[in-house]
Amino acid sequence: MTKRSMRSALLLALVLVSCRKQPPAASTKSGPAVREISVTSKGFEPARVEVPPGQPVVLRFTRKVKETCADAVDVKGDPVRHMLPLDTPVDVRVKAPDSGELAFACPMQMIHGAVVVVPQ
Repeated sequence: MTKRSMRSALLLALVLVSCRKQPPAASTKSGPAVREISVTSKGFEPARVEVPPGQPVVLRFTRKVKETCADAVDVKGDPVRHMLPLDTPVDVRVKAPDSGELAFACPMQMIHGAVVVVPQ
């Protein structure tokens, strides 16, 4: 094999290696914790969600019953009423308080739940 053909083979090998499909880089940044909450005939299930203090959390509400006053949810301190369409997950992003709990309820205040801070 001549020097020229060796260079060509080496160059071809480098091109092939660099064009190879690379797996996506592993993400070191994890997003906020997601807590699933269903709206059923019993109300919010679970009605109490435990989270670490001061951490962001996503409350993922899914209304599973048609007849309920919880067709929306109000989170204490959040001016937005979050509508809950039937069988459609709705993410509500909140920050857990440093202690205590953060209440949420249906618009009529008949069905209640809370994000409860648990020290770690």
